[in-house]
Amino acid sequence: MSSELSEFLQFFSPNSLHHWEPKSRRNPWVFWSESEGCENNSSSADLSTLLIHDKIRYALSNIRLSWGYFAQFWAPVKLGGRWVLSTSGQPFAVDHPRHEFAEYRLYSVRYKFNIDLDKHDNGNDPMIIRGGAGTAFLNCLTNVNKLPDFLPVWWDEEKLNTRVMVPICFPSQGNCLGVLEFTLDESKNWLGVVLLDTVKALKKVGLDVFYVQDLIPYAISGLEVTKDEIEEALKVVCETHNLALAQVWIPYEDTNNAPFPYSLEDSKTKRLLAIKLTGYLYAVTEDECNDLEPYFRFGDITPRAIEHHLLTLQDYKARYISKLGHVKFIDWDDDFFSSTSALAICLRSNDSGDFNYAFEFMWTQHSNYVIHLEALLLTLKRCLPGFKFASGAELGDELDVIVVKSSTNDETQKLKICQEKSSSPMSKVPERGKKPTDGDFIAPSKVTCKTTPKVLPREVIEKQFGKTMKDAAKDLNVSLSTLKRKVKELKIPEWPGPNVVKRNRNDSSIIQVNTNEEESGAIEDTSTVNLNKNELTIKAQYEDDMIKFNLPISQVTFVNIKKEIGKKLELSDKTYKLKYLDEDGDWITLKSDEEMADCIKSSRKSGRIVVRMRVVPSPQPI
Repeated sequence: MSSELSEFLQFFSPNSLHHWEPKSRRNPWVFWSESEGCENNSSSADLSTLLIHDKIRYALSNIRLSWGYFAQFWAPVKLGGRWVLSTSGQPFAVDHPRHEFAEYRLYSVRYKFNIDLDKHDNGNDPMIIRGGAGTAFLNCLTNVNKLPDFLPVWWDEEKLNTRVMVPICFPSQGNCLGVLEFTLDESKNWLGVVLLDTVKALKKVGLDVFYVQDLIPYAISGLEVTKDEIEEALKVVCETHNLALAQVWIPYEDTNNAPFPYSLEDSKTKRLLAIKLTGYLYAVTEDECNDLEPYFRFGDITPRAIEHHLLTLQDYKARYISKLGHVKFIDWDDDFFSSTSALAICLRSNDSGDFNYAFEFMWTQHSNYVIHLEALLLTLKRCLPGFKFASGAELGDELDVIVVKSSTNDETQKLKICQEKSSSPMSKVPERGKKPTDGDFIAPSKVTCKTTPKVLPREVIEKQFGKTMKDAAKDLNVSLSTLKRKVKELKIPEWPGPNVVKRNRNDSSIIQVNTNEEESGAIEDTSTVNLNKNELTIKAQYEDDMIKFNLPISQVTFVNIKKEIGKKLELSDKTYKLKYLDEDGDWITLKSDEEMADCIKSSRKSGRIVVRMRVVPSPQPI
């Protein structure tokens, strides 16, 4: 043991810490203890809590970050009749075992975050505070803050100036299990990469994060149909003009009982935010500096403050940014975006009235950007004929665009586009991966979108009942959004797909499937699973024997299931392997918690009331 590590561990004496050394240069040191100043109440000692504790340790060990960060987990505990978040006794990780990190860890375990909505005061305990991890836990949303005032002064001297709070959950449940805190040097850790890598590490151990799409206010008339239309249009626009990505943001007024990420006040916060409605990631290069995927995924996890990031959603003005790396459009390292341009516009749909949509497009720079902007907007007009600018102007009309140039010293200018309501002829679409040139864009007039109305009588649609909505739309040769719109017009309350019939036949079905997920052909990780007493039923066949058993959902891991099957069938652990039946009727090998999560989602998707497994003898010990 090195002297540095020994000195680090000495800070926590007499408590003994276990640790894992980094797997690579960019992986952290991970530390944990069952009794590190922990309150040791009954709620922190049950099997479910210990399972989460282990999953967090493994997730932290797999996260890859740059120099300058500290991470720790905040878990809910009950103290004196009050629910709080505490990090005492929970895993934590550091990029290097420095004494500053030991001091911050010891400082953190003294504090608790109040998460009890019935008790707003701190009960005269100055160590119980609001905001921070408590806000993330109650709102079930990741937040990014500057460090709060109660932290030690030396922390600023170390330039660790940003704190990210990531609430976590099981993929099949909506309850928050706790909050991962990352305190880091933002100049050395690109926030988009931090969150993307964190999500990947959590998914490997069967955990997940909360997504902003859960906040989408579908109660707004026409929003769901409009979202489907937008998704199709974004795909066409990106592939036609070789854009790197396109995404759409909508306003959302947060009225939660906890202060939102951008505030640590003790009062109820009400703030207008922007949340991501949908998006399309297309021309992502292999060059890490041009890889926009972290930014694209960042929008799925965190909302934006409109006044700081999406002014277009507030003032309706179109903006063209020639080089993202030189403006505060994105709060990340400028170098990643030095060769990327962007356009932001605000539109409204006839289907959803005065509800605003901020469209954001990003692409590699082009010298003739005026032609590019005109072509992009005309393509969008053909794909979204029911949309117009929030200002009232039609797509394709003359438009004033605010130009933010490549240097922060340049004055903001304006340009007019679509002055003749047409754009110059352009050549074919460039091949994927090829760098576009000025003449590499297809003329918008050659773009075709499914906008021509098609007659769909009720009797024709009813013949498709029993299929998924996606398959029905394909058979009818219409888009999914068109079929959804027609179903709404005909006042069909629920699409009777195959799984609806199965559930009606068995109301005590273990797994309740969200019909909107079935229609889209995908199951979201954040969908709700309602289990009988939160249990999962498993049937496993071994040769001529069949066993059946239940497990609490919190204990559903690959190791636990294999152990239970081995015990019931009296098999040695390394003499067999498991397979599960997926929605296509194929038997898929099961070897990890990540595959276990896929197994559960596959059973949900196929509408089965139990998870079906097969025990296969292994020719050699595994």
